[in-house]
Amino acid sequence: MSPLTLLPLLAIAALISLATAGVLLIAGQGAPQLAAHVAFALGAMPLILAAISYFVPVLTRSAGAGFAAWWPPLLAWTGGTLAVFSFASDFSPTRLSLAATLGGIAALSLGGWILNRAGRMFGPRHRGLDWYLAALGFLLLALLAVVLMPLFPAQRNSLRLFHLHANLLGFVGLTALGTLQVLLPTCLGKGDPDAALRLRRDLKWAAAGALLIAVGVSSPLPPSVSTMASALALLGTTLYGWVVLRMLRAWQSRFGTALMQLHGAAPSLAAAALGLLCLLALGVAHGFGWLPARPSVAGFVIAFLLPLISGAAAHLLPVWLRPGVQGPWQQALRARLCRWGGVRGLSLLLLGLAITLS
Repeated sequence: MSPLTLLPLLAIAALISLATAGVLLIAGQGAPQLAAHVAFALGAMPLILAAISYFVPVLTRSAGAGFAAWWPPLLAWTGGTLAVFSFASDFSPTRLSLAATLGGIAALSLGGWILNRAGRMFGPRHRGLDWYLAALGFLLLALLAVVLMPLFPAQRNSLRLFHLHANLLGFVGLTALGTLQVLLPTCLGKGDPDAALRLRRDLKWAAAGALLIAVGVSSPLPPSVSTMASALALLGTTLYGWVVLRMLRAWQSRFGTALMQLHGAAPSLAAAALGLLCLLALGVAHGFGWLPARPSVAGFVIAFLLPLISGAAAHLLPVWLRPGVQGPWQQALRARLCRWGGVRGLSLLLLGLAITLS
């Protein structure tokens, strides 16, 4: 199977998985863990690994990925399928540990391949590669927490919370932020000379923020010292939110009204980034007990992931379906896919925030 044949299939499968998970979470059908893993393990994780393997040759100015572009995503998809099957049946710890192991092998394989490509490239390394490596590191930590759950049953809830936040803000979030800095200007056909500086400066703050949030919300500290964990999570949210806000302010200053058009992929991507910032703020409200936790996952799927993946897919699918010199066919397909992209992104953002606040 060609890597560029796999990418559109995974993109379509991810959108279907995310929409299905959103419906399940809103309707309250089935276990929340099942819907969450339909969205992330079966939908987002394989697509993100495939997208990383697509962008790395671009960032390293090297040949196409070949075998490495589809083996880790397919391995991750296998693990995701196993996890979903487990949550749909008997919650088998053995199957969940095997699913996590398959995902971990996929992440390690892709990370090693990225380091190999980066080590062989000429010139300075593109900082987007560092964001991808950091994201894969968070994925490994999140999957390690799954493997540890049966070994430390008393800490299961803490490990579950760490797994959730390391996945959402570490793996998914860092990949998205590292990619959006390059992808959104490309969608607009404009340059962003400050993107490289932001990528270089902001990774440490975003990664530290994601780690502090994951550690803070999952800390098993007794109530007498739980304020320390809350302070860590709040500090992490501030650091992470500052990175997202800085990116949004830079976009608004450079691109202005182009981000508020009715059509196009860029408005949908901007809506996703704004959704991430709003969800971070609402996460603080949840931490203080002002909002329930369960709607937050549905909000993350609908307000962030759906506009992110639909916007990126609308712009990239023509390239993936017919790589090479871009001509009228790709332009016409992109125009159709991006039609009402701004309206779609804003609608998903508002819907997701409304669900989170419900």
